[in-house]
Amino acid sequence: MTIIKFPTKEKREKPLPKQRVFYLGYRYVGPMLCQDVQNLYLKRKGVNKGVRCWSIITYGKYDESDSKEYSIELEVCQENDLPIMLDEFEMGSEVTFEELRDMGWRGQIDNSASLIKLYSASVISLIHKCYNNVIFPDFVKPLETGQFNGTDIMMESWSAKGTLKGKNCYAFTHFRNRYPLGHVWMNLRRINEEEFYAVPVKPTNKFKESFYQKNFIDRMK
Repeated sequence: MTIIKFPTKEKREKPLPKQRVFYLGYRYVGPMLCQDVQNLYLKRKGVNKGVRCWSIITYGKYDESDSKEYSIELEVCQENDLPIMLDEFEMGSEVTFEELRDMGWRGQIDNSASLIKLYSASVISLIHKCYNNVIFPDFVKPLETGQFNGTDIMMESWSAKGTLKGKNCYAFTHFRNRYPLGHVWMNLRRINEEEFYAVPVKPTNKFKESFYQKNFIDRMK
């Protein structure tokens, strides 16, 4: 029998989108009693000496007498430093790595960045095996060991995993008004894996409304 070996087909990267400016979200700027809302955008810049740069911009007037708004560059960085820059502007929770890839980002994920802060394997194993190799963003943390006692987590597990299956990274759901004081189930990535895994986590702070609306999955629908 003659065995014919066909050449393997190389996986091609997605072509860069024509769109170069993407809305991230908003933040409050200025003194405490008279803060303004500042809308932030991410701009993909050109390549210089083999390195692409990105910038965070906003639109505004240089002077109150101006009749039109201008693009104002607030910060610029090289491709690999983009997650850190987003974190510095508190926009790390507003966009996922998959969305950055769709915007044309081709940088490397820095596992030391606070945007995707890691807990060591030894700590994870002491909490629960479901956290092995899970990458935790800075806006959620694993449950404590004692919170796995009883049947609540086990009973929630099947429903939560079924609800979040096939959803995006950071998609989440919760049970019986546990949020925002209790835990939620959230899709997170594991090291060196593309698939997302639903695990129970505790938000470090109440999610921004835009993040909630974008990522909350209602189990009852």
